[in-house]
Amino acid sequence: MAEPIAMPRLGWTMEEGTLVEWLKADGDSVEAGEILFTVESDKALNEIETFSGGILRIPPDAPQPGDTVPVGALLGYLLQPGEEMPTAPPTTPTAESVPTPAEPAPVAKPEPVPTPAPTRSAGPTISPRARRVASELGVEWRALTGSGRTGRIVERDVRAAAARSGQAAPAILTTEADATELVTLRPQLKSEGTPAPAYHHLIAKLVVVALAEHPQLNASETEAVHLSLAVDTGEDLATPVIRDAHTKTWAELAAAARSLALQARRRALEPEATQDGTFAITNFGMYGIDAFTPILRSPYRATLGLGRIAERPAVREGRVVPRALISLSLTVESGLLESGAAARFLDRLRSLIERPELGLQD
Repeated sequence: MAEPIAMPRLGWTMEEGTLVEWLKADGDSVEAGEILFTVESDKALNEIETFSGGILRIPPDAPQPGDTVPVGALLGYLLQPGEEMPTAPPTTPTAESVPTPAEPAPVAKPEPVPTPAPTRSAGPTISPRARRVASELGVEWRALTGSGRTGRIVERDVRAAAARSGQAAPAILTTEADATELVTLRPQLKSEGTPAPAYHHLIAKLVVVALAEHPQLNASETEAVHLSLAVDTGEDLATPVIRDAHTKTWAELAAAARSLALQARRRALEPEATQDGTFAITNFGMYGIDAFTPILRSPYRATLGLGRIAERPAVREGRVVPRALISLSLTVESGLLESGAAARFLDRLRSLIERPELGLQD
């Protein structure tokens, strides 16, 4: 029996949504749990998955990507092999066709409908969020037993599996760097028509320099550095990746970071733009956060957290003077702590921040 696909209601107040794109083409085979299309509501971009399997058929007169569609409007069908697509969408009863209390409608005994043979593929289904978390934590979800509705794998199943994996807890190192010279240097780097780079853009360049000397922290089989800089979109943290950051000057790196951040906030990032990073940086200093512990996610070996740069008292040549200080927090695989590589990297990064001209020479 043809299963209609309709514009879903994604919130109590939602009356319509924009069909952004189909992720399956007309005539494609679809398995339960796969994402069919994306919808933009007034709050977010949403991935819509199917709980059934079949063959996707999109009527010629169906709404097109970019169209604003009322909740409940027909978008397409899921058909079983050999089944024909209905020639007209199912109709909604009108007010005239609904019997009134004074004139009750006869109730007909429904004819039994044969149950079609199940077409779901073997194996469990998983929610999009659980799939994303499994990828981040390196969990093979196909071997899990789901605790969600109809046996579906949900996020708690993935996190429980990660906790049972017996992996050693990541190690955390912290230090404080004197960023006074970096603060002094930044305005001098402003060029005509180009704003001064953000502090975390300059520190990102210094990270690349330090990784060249301590490649153990770079999750790459080559010397390439693909740098992930977290971006606050207002709803979550996006993690776009600057490809081949080791080949870029500080100005090129800052320009690439600005472009990716703008795409992230507009929710225009392509899926591959957040993949294959080899080192991650998160900056919460812009929110007045002094220090925090960044979360280490697979496949990264190390991730750096940046606190705010704040003027605080420091001892210089036996005197207490105001200096611009920044807290650095590094979360790494435990083996990098035991080998000393993480401590050497963080010490080198601290020294580069305190003498930034050594790492920012193009």
